[in-house]
Order: sequence, then C-alpha cells, then structure tokens
Amino acid sequence: MTPTDGNHPELPLAFKAVAIDNGDCVRSSAVQRARDGAEEGTMVWSSRQSMGLARPGKAWHSPDTGLYLGLILEPEFASADTGQIALVGLVSMGLAIAEQVVPMTDLAYRWPNDILLSGVKVAGLWLDADENNDWLVLSVSVNVGQAPEGIIDAGCVQVEGGNPEITPGSLLEDFARQFLHWINRWAEEGMEPVLAQLRNRHPQAGTGMMVRLDTDETIAGPLIGLDENGALQVETSTKPIRTITLNEFFSL
Repeated sequence: MTPTDGNHPELPLAFKAVAIDNGDCVRSSAVQRARDGAEEGTMVWSSRQSMGLARPGKAWHSPDTGLYLGLILEPEFASADTGQIALVGLVSMGLAIAEQVVPMTDLAYRWPNDILLSGVKVAGLWLDADENNDWLVLSVSVNVGQAPEGIIDAGCVQVEGGNPEITPGSLLEDFARQFLHWINRWAEEGMEPVLAQLRNRHPQAGTGMMVRLDTDETIAGPLIGLDENGALQVETSTKPIRTITLNEFFSL
C-alpha cells in the first residue's frame, strides 16, 4: 500500500513498514496485528487517522500530516522491564526530531511519554502488552505538519522546530534508525545510557511534578529524580519518596 505522504520509507532491515491509509487508528491496528501473530519489527504507520488512542478514556487529537506508528516487538526480557521500552522509544523519537529541527531548538522530555518543542507538546507514546509477554506494541504519535485545534499546550514539529521540510516519512526513517541503535544499547548496557540521554532534557530535581495514573490516582510534589530503572521519584505530602514505576504508569 502506498504510504500516505507519497514516500516509501527506507527502514533498517530489522523493520517492515506497513502503511495504512484507511483512517483507522494506527495503535489499534498494530495491536490487532500483534494479536494475530504479526512478526517482530512490523512497523504500522500512517500520516493520518480518524481517531487516536491515548490513555484510557482519552484521545490523541490527530491532525493530518502527522506520524502515527505502532511497532510490534516480541519481548525477550522479564516482564518487569517492559516499561523501560517506553523510555527507549522516547529517546529514539526525541533524537530523530532533534536531527531535523533547526539548531538550538528547545527539545524536552516529560516522563515517561511526552516530547515538547519550545515548551509545547508535539509527541506522545504508549505501550500495549500481551498478558503472557508474547508481544509488545510501542505506539508513537507526532504532530508533524499541523497542531491539533483547540489544544493550548500542543504544537507541531515543523513550526516549533523551524523546518517546514520535515515529513512523517523522514521522521519515521530517523526514528527506526535511532530505535534500532538504542534498543541494542539497552539490551547490552541496561538503562544507564538511555537515562543519560533522558536526563539531559528532563526537569531538574525540585521541579514540581504531577502524574495521573490510570487508577485515577494523582501524584504531585517536587521531583527527586529518576532511579536506575527509569522510575520517577517525587516527594509527596504523605511519603518522602513516592516511586512510580514505568509498568505502573502504563498499567502493565
């Protein structure tokens, strides 16, 4: 099927691009393909979708000329480490965006699944996993050419990054290359290299944080930092250290 922006992305051999242009939710399509036994490395993507899924009960507003992708993986690691793939994906997409925006653009990460350019959100990320740890889907949505209407703190990569030549296809190529590099480093070296990248563009200790979990619990307080597993640690009114693991955040 012809990709939606008219380009055939050139991906590393570890990935197989599957472009969809029927308006379906890319995340749902990738999850269904994973359940049906699609091979690891299948990269479902589109530059438009009629509805994007974010966290339970919330939608990702999906303007055209975006990059919406779902990458199917087959975990060969303990289920307790599944959430760490989110930070691998976050850093990979952040570096892919950084390669294409103009120099000195302010790019920041917001634990564990948001990317901001010039202070506004341009990308979000989610994980879906099989209860038996047979498959994992990493989904990423990026506002590339348009910002969603009516959302004050949202923008798009072309505008905030100062480069109107960025396309969904070019970002997909750079993300695939970065992800292959960082998933291999994670497998060989653990979280430290990933966390080093993340901390360079993450709020500093003492910054006020607020995290909402799928259980409707809201955790707020000054940031302590990220632990060696990528969990967020904040000081709350009831606990001197409240640790939020990646698996807890993504309900894995």
